[in-house]
Amino acid sequence: MARFVITVALLLSLTIFVPKTRAEDNELKDYCSMHRFENLSSGLRFTKEVVSSEYANVGSFKAIHCCLRGYRSIEWYKDNRPYPWPGGESSFILYPESANQTIYTQEVRASDAGRYSCRARNDTTALEGDISLSVLGEDSSGYKGRPLPTYKPSSQLVPLGGTARLFCEAYIGRAYISDARNSVMWRRSDSNVTLPNHGRLSQYRVSREDDQIVGSYLVIEEISLEDYGEYMCQVSNGVDDDDIKLPAHLYRQEPHFNVGLQNGSWRKSLLLAVLVLVLLCSVAAFYGRCWLPLTLLCRDKFYSLEENDGKICDALICYHEKDVNFVVGTIIPTLETRYRYKCNSVELSNLSQHWNLEINPHAMAARRLVVVISPESLNTGWTESSVSHVLKLLSNIPIRTIVVALKEPPSSSSLMKRSTQGNRDDGASNRATAADYPDVEVLRWHEANEREFWYRLRLSLPAMRPANSDPGCQSVAMIVQANSKTPHQQKVRSRESLEVLV
Repeated sequence: MARFVITVALLLSLTIFVPKTRAEDNELKDYCSMHRFENLSSGLRFTKEVVSSEYANVGSFKAIHCCLRGYRSIEWYKDNRPYPWPGGESSFILYPESANQTIYTQEVRASDAGRYSCRARNDTTALEGDISLSVLGEDSSGYKGRPLPTYKPSSQLVPLGGTARLFCEAYIGRAYISDARNSVMWRRSDSNVTLPNHGRLSQYRVSREDDQIVGSYLVIEEISLEDYGEYMCQVSNGVDDDDIKLPAHLYRQEPHFNVGLQNGSWRKSLLLAVLVLVLLCSVAAFYGRCWLPLTLLCRDKFYSLEENDGKICDALICYHEKDVNFVVGTIIPTLETRYRYKCNSVELSNLSQHWNLEINPHAMAARRLVVVISPESLNTGWTESSVSHVLKLLSNIPIRTIVVALKEPPSSSSLMKRSTQGNRDDGASNRATAADYPDVEVLRWHEANEREFWYRLRLSLPAMRPANSDPGCQSVAMIVQANSKTPHQQKVRSRESLEVLV
């Protein structure tokens, strides 16, 4: 008899001091290894849904989970106070076998209620999950109310042909009626038919803590158009009509281009940067080479033609006798033969101070004035003041003027900017610049870059038109014939023109 009493006492003591039953121990070890998300990307991630609310009766077993991967540390907090907690604040302890993903208590106390947080970190990322624990009354018969949702399903965007996963869960407590049957099931909101438990569209039930908490996963593979819509999770504890309905909607995600630089893929980012750089260089090279011809093409195609304006020529070419070879051999033949412009010409005297007087009688018959200058054509020398003086004279002619310089103009940078001394009264006012005269454009003849010169010259001339014979214009043959005279005859003609002007 004494031996029997000792044996019974020993068994009772083992029952008292054993911290967990076998079922509870299995649940703590297996919870985070079951029903995990599939195809998770690398890095710190939750491996399954994080329950937002937990419920427990006083004196019952309770576990709180935070399932993760890719972490280096997990810290638990209750109401922002780090673990471990004093016994009067919380009786929960860590379960080391779960790699600190689980805390539990064998007997829940009223003081255990509060907000629990798991904070996980790795070298670059931090994640936090919050779970609110509510401790219910001390009724020994168990919870008798409606199911309390612990996880409400979220609506999702899913591409056509993708996979959707919906989850719902609720606390129902222990049934206090012997024949009561709890249930959790998914169905379409517009149908009362329960969805199947296997196949492409299937649901499967889960439970924990001795069936006090029940839930269900709904998985839809290879989604079709008919699968989109609202779904309803219905949880019942088998008592009267005390059930809850948790809705979730599946929306179609439209396909879009995703560069996807995940997983620290520096190779993809480098490739993208190289492609962008190559594209920018190609655009810049195309613009640098083709903007002039494209601009000219658009101008000639869309601009209105300058016609029926009383003019007989497109361009009046003015030059000194020392530049006759360039004008007769290059400028006029190219404009007339290749680009179909009507041209007339005037040979100027050696007195550049009066070029505007020589040009004015002929200017009104032309749409543009082209004046060729060179160091040999200016009797005052190739200086900034002499070139500026010529520009000032030409600006008095009432048509748009293009000056073709056969040599780089002296101090060309200052010719492109307004002189700050242009309004002085100390004699510096003769330093006129091209910016002072907007109707005068200076083009530099580049034999090595002849293509760009002709584009710019044509952009300054009227829009191109088909060649028409006009007796009022001087042809290339007539110009060549006129310039085939002896130098003595040319000089006599120049002197006669000067005498007429005087």
